[in-house]
Amino acid sequence: MVAKLAKRLGSGLVAGMLILAMVLPLPAEACVGKTLVVGSKGTLQQEILAEMLSVLIGERTGTTVKVVRLDSTAAAHEALMKADLDMYVEYTGVGQVEILKKAPLEDSEALYQAVKETYNQDLNLVWLKPLGFEGQEAAAGGQAAPVVRKDTLKKFPALARLINKLGGAISPQAMQDLEAQAAQITAKEVARNFLKEGKFI
Repeated sequence: MVAKLAKRLGSGLVAGMLILAMVLPLPAEACVGKTLVVGSKGTLQQEILAEMLSVLIGERTGTTVKVVRLDSTAAAHEALMKADLDMYVEYTGVGQVEILKKAPLEDSEALYQAVKETYNQDLNLVWLKPLGFEGQEAAAGGQAAPVVRKDTLKKFPALARLINKLGGAISPQAMQDLEAQAAQITAKEVARNFLKEGKFI
């Protein structure tokens, strides 16, 4: 009698849990079954930033994120345009001079706005908030910021808001410190530690 009751209660509990699982919605930002691809242009700084985006997105949304290493700005931009990448961190000066083939601008905010507008209109790519430091890549320099495909942002509606939490969060000194730490531990560990300390994850 007790065994029958336990069995009945057990099956009822399982059924209840199944119903609950069907009723409860998945997190809005999760995109089950899809993989995001983040690019890195091969420098240590790029490696850290790519891992930072990867860990942040993976931890906060449960989405699978893959980091792909490329050997140049041209290769990264081409991969982004072909949808082989969903995003990578670029520098506004590099975007203006090397990608758009336009004259450099001295004012960093004007440069960011010009690059952001042209990428959006002509390339269907979105510049998110600058991370807080200027890159030393090429003579163009400029602010570092994630560049994302528009269709990726449509597939992952909460992505821009999540990544923009990093806006202004990495000072020039913090970036130097992160690069120094990466001589001792992996770029992924450096990125994860930074995100944990800043309470991003």
